[in-house]
Amino acid sequence: MAYAETRPPAAARSAALPHGGNLFLASQTYGIPVAEWLDLSTGINPRAYPIDALSSWDFQRMPYVSAEFDAARTAYYGSHAGLAINGSQQAIQLLPRLLPALPVWVPEAGYQEHRRHWSLQGNRVVTYPAFCAEQAAQVIAQALRTQPPFHLLVINPNNPTGLCFTPQQLRHWASRMAQGAMLIVDEAFIDAAPGQSVLAEPLPDNMLVLRSFGKYFGLAGLRLGFVFGAPRVIDALGEWVGPWEVNGPAQSIATAALRDTPWHHETQHFLQANAQANRVVFDELFASLPVMFQAHTPLFSTYSLTPARARHIYEYFARRGILLRLIELNDQQALLRTGRLNYQHTSHLQQLQQACAGYCDELNRYQRGKTHA
Repeated sequence: MAYAETRPPAAARSAALPHGGNLFLASQTYGIPVAEWLDLSTGINPRAYPIDALSSWDFQRMPYVSAEFDAARTAYYGSHAGLAINGSQQAIQLLPRLLPALPVWVPEAGYQEHRRHWSLQGNRVVTYPAFCAEQAAQVIAQALRTQPPFHLLVINPNNPTGLCFTPQQLRHWASRMAQGAMLIVDEAFIDAAPGQSVLAEPLPDNMLVLRSFGKYFGLAGLRLGFVFGAPRVIDALGEWVGPWEVNGPAQSIATAALRDTPWHHETQHFLQANAQANRVVFDELFASLPVMFQAHTPLFSTYSLTPARARHIYEYFARRGILLRLIELNDQQALLRTGRLNYQHTSHLQQLQQACAGYCDELNRYQRGKTHA
């Protein structure tokens, strides 16, 4: 199996990466007020955990980690050595500075902040397949047998391709890695399928796990995440993060949310039903197009198209106040990722249905015109 090495030029390495959820930029670009957009450009739970009134104490005290917050974290994630941080993005930026200077293997399509920060630190970045689990496993297994020591990044499930490996597979890879190399598992989207998490059992010393709070609980603005792994690595990371790593309001909200087992059970069912309802809306549209690949998770779906077609769909929906996520991979392939609307808000779903039906009608008129030409 072939693999690709990537090292972006200095200008590209210094440029900011585009992300979903930027309604301010979308509003400026398309002239539609922020409040009127339907945002399908993120993978965030559209039915967020309800926030009760916060105590002024949450804002006034110095935000040392409270015993209640620590206990809630342990109850939800397990009794692993861990560190609460200002969103998993903070760990993505810090780990390349902290870990040994080895090459890093990353998925060819995935959350690009990983690749960006390893590259900025000067590490050689090598990519492995991200669209087929069998191909990815073969390439990684061969690399572990034949390549010099390297760190391995697995986004599980992968954003945006949905690729997911079992905890057993990840532990096997960890057992094969060279001394000093780390297996970094980004579980930002795992909460919707918690049985797939490697945190269900004790972690190997060479495995680090990143967890995002904001996606599953629908509270991305809190900027809260966690890192779990060997105590020596967590302690070293804590030195980089510094004191007061999580603000007081975030601790208070997360303590309640992590403890709320009934909400967790209800949300698991909601996300499955919601994903199905959202997929049905898009089924006719994408069934009429030459989709090269598609993947579906509880929090997003991804469709692979030609760049021109993906851009056309993105623009069509944006002009109607519906923001999708466009990811242009190369000259032959682009991805459209569609997040989730709350299907219980029927007016929003109807607006999306009308846009999909309108695009299908436009496509049919174009095809009829070609036939009669």
